[in-house]
Amino acid sequence: MKHLRALAVFCVTTFVMIASSHAEERVLPRTVKVLTIGNSFSENACKYLKEIGKDQGVEIIIGTANIGGCPLEKHARLARESDADPSLKPYTTKHDGKTTKINLQDALKAEEWDFVTIQQYSLHSYRPETYHPHVDELVGRIHSLAPQAKLLVHETWAYRPDSPSFKQEKLDQQTMYDGLRRCYEDVAREFNGTIIPVGTAFQKVRATPGQQVVVPDPKFDYKTAVAPKLPNQDHSLIVGWRWVEKDGKKTLSLDAKHANASGCYLGGLVWFEVLTGGDATKVRFVPKGVEDGDAELYRKVAHEVVLERRK
Repeated sequence: MKHLRALAVFCVTTFVMIASSHAEERVLPRTVKVLTIGNSFSENACKYLKEIGKDQGVEIIIGTANIGGCPLEKHARLARESDADPSLKPYTTKHDGKTTKINLQDALKAEEWDFVTIQQYSLHSYRPETYHPHVDELVGRIHSLAPQAKLLVHETWAYRPDSPSFKQEKLDQQTMYDGLRRCYEDVAREFNGTIIPVGTAFQKVRATPGQQVVVPDPKFDYKTAVAPKLPNQDHSLIVGWRWVEKDGKKTLSLDAKHANASGCYLGGLVWFEVLTGGDATKVRFVPKGVEDGDAELYRKVAHEVVLERRK
């Protein structure tokens, strides 16, 4: 009898643990609709977002009101100009292979968006004086034209250490990150928005042992380099050095701002967690150009930074 009672207790305990475990699992939505008001950094973060969602059984519909290098001030100004002249359509969007010109008012009313995201131009992102009154105008339009949508604040990332902007701005990567994080948190707090902590994920990966990027590469001669040879850029989340064709001649060019495949994947994983409540560590999709070992780290970090925000 003792053995039977012990077995019964064990079975009940196991059942409760399993039931509890399943209860803690989030039920993912079948479809999520998100509109981005941003620039190339939003494009980077969403590059693999649909594939990541599909991997977990979620269809993610992405609308865009993006212009390359566009700050909050320009988005707000273009919206005012479109109020005066509704024929003004400054944004280009693609749907079912068709390209359409729209304005922000069109974009906000195009779907029953679940989320609308905003972000600042990266070079202004750490400067609090560049946000107002422009962000106030944009949030007001979002609440007016898409009242059902939850506001998300896309925390962009700091540049690579070899960015020429750092010398020009008397800045460094950590200072840029600290500043942009404060600015985005202030906006989220003021307008009851939720942070998409991509910049924090970038910094956390960068601080991981063995993930540091050595720039400039001491073994590479930048002045005499011949295509397609490139410096060692292992573990970079940013495009970095690349060969571009200009006037029929290949030139070594540095992009120290935009995300490469690794950075786009990491950003997409963070967005996926915030949009769906899912767990990035369960994602099995890995884009071309990202090593499996790095992908595992990115999934772990994405999950950790979003989880920290939920506490």
